[in-house]
Amino acid sequence: MAAIKKDQSTSLIVKVQNGVTESGQAKYAQRSFASINPAASDDNLLAAGTAIGALQSHAVGMVMRQDVCTLGEE
Repeated sequence: MAAIKKDQSTSLIVKVQNGVTESGQAKYAQRSFASINPAASDDNLLAAGTAIGALQSHAVGMVMRQDVCTLGEE
């Protein structure tokens, strides 16, 4: 039987640099936005994450998409 995806949810995560560690490495914080439409394209999520990042006082380190779903059989 083939596996199928069910109950998919998507989140947009924007990582911002909020300082440095004692060793000089960049330190990051995450801004998470849940309940994103799973049909949203990667290009649209990147544009949204970049726009949200522009509103932050800290520099954006990364824009991420997180998809979670349940796998089942047909």
